[in-house]
Amino acid sequence: MRRQSALLGTVLLSSLVLAISCAPSSGTPDPPPKTAAPADDPTRARIFATLPQSKLELAPAETVLKGKHRGKEMADGSECEGCHADVAAAFRGSAHAFASFNNPVYRAAVDRFRADVDHAKSKFCGGCHDISLLVDGGMDKAIEPSDTRAHAGIGCRTCHGIEEARIDGNGSYTLTAEPFPLPTKGDPRSIAAHKARAASPALRTTAICASCHRAFLNEGTGNAHHLIGQDDMTPWQQSVFAGSRVHALDEEVPEQDCRGCHMPRIRADRGDPAAKDGKIASHAFLGGHTWLAAIRKDPDVLAKTRAFLEGSVSIDIAAVIGADGHRTLPADGAPMTAGERVVLAVALRNERVGHRFPGGTMDAADAWVEVEVRDANGALVAEAGLEHEATGDDPTAHRLRALQVGDDGKPRLERQTEQFRAPVFNHTIPPRGAQVVEYGLETPVGVAFPLRVIARLRHRTRSLPVFHAACEASKSERGKAFRAAGFDLDGCTPEPVTKVAETEVWIGPGSAGRKPEKPGKPTWRRLYDHGLGMIGALQERRDEAGPSLVAALAEAEATGEARPKAVVMAALALLASRQGRVDEAMGWLDKLAPLAPDHPAIPYLRGEALSQVWRFEKAAPPLAEAAERAPGDDAAWVMLAVARGSAADARGALWAARRGLVVQPRDHDLLRVQALSLAALSAPEAEVSAAWEAWQKVRPADVIPRVKAKCSRDVPGCALERSPVHVHPLRMRR
Repeated sequence: MRRQSALLGTVLLSSLVLAISCAPSSGTPDPPPKTAAPADDPTRARIFATLPQSKLELAPAETVLKGKHRGKEMADGSECEGCHADVAAAFRGSAHAFASFNNPVYRAAVDRFRADVDHAKSKFCGGCHDISLLVDGGMDKAIEPSDTRAHAGIGCRTCHGIEEARIDGNGSYTLTAEPFPLPTKGDPRSIAAHKARAASPALRTTAICASCHRAFLNEGTGNAHHLIGQDDMTPWQQSVFAGSRVHALDEEVPEQDCRGCHMPRIRADRGDPAAKDGKIASHAFLGGHTWLAAIRKDPDVLAKTRAFLEGSVSIDIAAVIGADGHRTLPADGAPMTAGERVVLAVALRNERVGHRFPGGTMDAADAWVEVEVRDANGALVAEAGLEHEATGDDPTAHRLRALQVGDDGKPRLERQTEQFRAPVFNHTIPPRGAQVVEYGLETPVGVAFPLRVIARLRHRTRSLPVFHAACEASKSERGKAFRAAGFDLDGCTPEPVTKVAETEVWIGPGSAGRKPEKPGKPTWRRLYDHGLGMIGALQERRDEAGPSLVAALAEAEATGEARPKAVVMAALALLASRQGRVDEAMGWLDKLAPLAPDHPAIPYLRGEALSQVWRFEKAAPPLAEAAERAPGDDAAWVMLAVARGSAADARGALWAARRGLVVQPRDHDLLRVQALSLAALSAPEAEVSAAWEAWQKVRPADVIPRVKAKCSRDVPGCALERSPVHVHPLRMRR
């Protein structure tokens, strides 16, 4: 998502650096309880700085311990399992149960970090992976395979012992050592006391998930400067799933929080006393962990995880661009001749993942697109990506991942987090977002038409470099000792590959009337998804979104339904806005307003269009309306804070920045606007200095552009991948 950064009255355009999703929720992330919220009336607010509150007790983990904890007690869930059989059965196969040194993949990464950096800094990992070790100071020492605390994972006493959770990340929660009173059957008072202790209000917040599924790197974690780490929270809080409907006018999508997707209600067949109406919240925490299920030799969990992934992202062959520039939209039946070079455009859409796909550690993820072109007889003519499953490095494969590089501009592919210096590109797809990738086909002379084009998206949990590192560590003497001491988990177990989505079209002479085996999306959606993806292209190619969106509007009008038309018109307004055509953008928004009355995207898109042409004073009121209707969306507060600051409204900018810092405490744009505003308001020098110091700690490092340039210059394919929409050559197979 694009955002702006500004000095008061001076604009510097920038891109948002990449930042568990999806029970219906209020959509507003829970604010950190100890962060001072700004007064409703900014003219009466005391002038002070809202600063990130780092916890130092277990730094670089942000975890706070309350009371005396014992690691072995934290690791022991047997008392819980005795009653909560259904919860325990689901939990045993979960990624939470195998989050610590008992997981060969994690162990390979954390052991290397501890060897190359030091033990103390590995508490950054321990706050979310190794709580049973952390509470005893175990992360500061050598960890033996026989230590039961190292096999605990994230157990019952961790999540249910959290008294307070903060959305800052890096394990930002307070863990209390208050005992769990055991209930007595038939004694309502003891049962109520047990429930009150075990069912902390923090469990029903998004902050408890954000505390570990948001991370940041800095000097404390062994890095040269601040970087955003894994972050599933930010994409969610900026999405329709969290209730933010300001960035796009979308189809009707229900709100869902982390529990809604990852802890759905399931049958309790073992008589679990926590069941309501015969169901409990699943503690299997399904996600993308197919490899873990395979390592554990658990076909049931593997099948459920695959089903969870399938269809989460859609794929479509959206367009064919001929040698003369003619576009066939969508691609079905596209004309072409033997010997002609054509470009096939594939559109991907994140349909139902409430964070980026793939999420989590995006630098280690492995999802890729495969394309096959077959002739009328079924013979393979050309392909891209078919070698990636075996090699992990097929240059023709479009991969959905983020690339992190070191000082030398070279990729760091084995989770060497302390060596990360710059995120070079991010091809993961945000919630409800679209992405386009293109493929060049040199049509052979004499080929048997028509051609069948198949595109599919495939996924495995981790990239092959991460797999090989885990396998080697698993074969070591230390790896063997861990396997012998706990669960016999072999890090050399082959990774399962899941087909997330697949589509096909027929093109060329004789393709008229040929239909795919399975019906796809409505035509207007196919065209819209392609256009939406092209809006994300570089400016010189962004205009190519226009033909698809205009065609999508015609198809949407043919449906006779208001919503599809409004969806496409909003995208046309966004396109005009991004190209600086503010009057055209306003015209589209005026047209769609009767179709989607009072939709919050309308004022937001008006404000964005005006901001694009530096009309900040007029942009601020609609942006304020939009931000108030998406109070948990930090990006909306950034836009408002920048607009007000650029319009010389320092007090209004300060108020907006504070509102945003409640939900994104380390956002560099918000912290900078705050510092500039405090200075403009002649705030106490101590407050201004503290604000600037907070910004300095998280601002993008000056070295990042140079490191990216090294990657473009020295790493094959890096320059190509830095372009949001690029062309991969199809490998000829005949």
